[in-house]
This record gives sequence, C-alpha cells and structure tokens, in this order.
Amino acid sequence: MNASARAGVPIVGVYGSARLPETDEHYQYAVAVGRALAGEGFIVATGGYAGVMEAVSKGARDVGGEVIGYTVTSWDGLPANRYVTEKLDSMDLFERLRKFSEVDLLIALDGGLGTLAEVVVSWNLLQVGSDARPLLMVGEQWQALHDYVRKTLIVGEADLDVVRILPEGSSAELVAATACELVGQRLGLGGPWESLPRPTGDASSPASR
Repeated sequence: MNASARAGVPIVGVYGSARLPETDEHYQYAVAVGRALAGEGFIVATGGYAGVMEAVSKGARDVGGEVIGYTVTSWDGLPANRYVTEKLDSMDLFERLRKFSEVDLLIALDGGLGTLAEVVVSWNLLQVGSDARPLLMVGEQWQALHDYVRKTLIVGEADLDVVRILPEGSSAELVAATACELVGQRLGLGGPWESLPRPTGDASSPASR
C-alpha cells in the first residue's frame, strides 16, 4: 500500500534534473511549483536529490507540506536533500520507477536523460495500462518531445492524447490547478480534487518563467 492510500491524501510525483543550481531560473520555478502543489494539499514526491528535486521539495516544505524522497541505495553515499520528510529507498532505478508508478499524478519539469527515461516509462504505462497514473509535462522540451513522437515514431492519436502538456511560461498556480483536475479525474470525483485545510506559508518565489 502506498503512502497516499495510508494517509488518504494524493501524492504528486515530480520528475526533474539533479543538475540545476539554486541560481538557475528553472530551479526557482520548481520551488514555486512545489509550493503551489503543497498549497493545494498534495503530498509531494521527488527523486529526493539535488536540482529540480530539491527545489520542489523546498517549495513544498516552505508551506508545511510533506515531501517523499525516492532515493536509490546503489548510488553510493548520495544523501537525500534536507527538505525530504520521508525517505523511501530503492535498490535500483527500476524499483524507484515502480514506486513512482504508484503515485496519483506525475509531473515532468526541466530535466535531462534521467528525466526523459522517467517520462517515457510513464507515457508507455499510460499507453498500455488502464490503471496508469496521469502524466503532466511542463515546458518547451516536452512539447518538442511530443512533436518528435508524433512525426517520427509509429503511434496513433490515442497514444499522443494520453499525456497533458502545459506550455513554457505556465504559472506554478496553473500547474497546481491542472494537477487538481487530473487527480480528480483519476479518482473519479467528477471535478478537481480539493483538500481543506491546506498548508499555508508566507514565503515567495517566482511563480512563472
């Protein structure tokens, strides 16, 4: 049983690069996304390490949210970021991907090859599985991927339509609102998921890019 089932609160997993420094605008955007997701009452899950994963975790903790870190034992000595409130370790990358597949929604922010691998696995699960978790991709790189898949690979419209894409510059609030919509659809609520009371905080960071 995953943590969302235990707590009765949906978990939103966020994919993203470990390589972005705090000074990068994409890092600051990820902080805002984490804050917005936790502000809606979601538990936030990331890979638990640096870069976008740390930024999302920081944003969630800024408003009192819970943060799960899906770390990997075989990555020798690599510590989870300090904002993780619950560390769930995996023996390898494949086990980590299985854990991510059990959350209620997956969001892809800025990333590299590791994030690409996670996105493709999540997308493929949506293509073949009736209980796969929705995937929301944010930014121009994911629109470019979607266009490449459409033009180059052997796919149909149904394969393309199973994912949701928000354009570059989408506000963190729009990302969170879309998350509520997709989680509501997944849980069969007939509308967006809502949680009361919600975490609150007074810190601020860029909400769009």
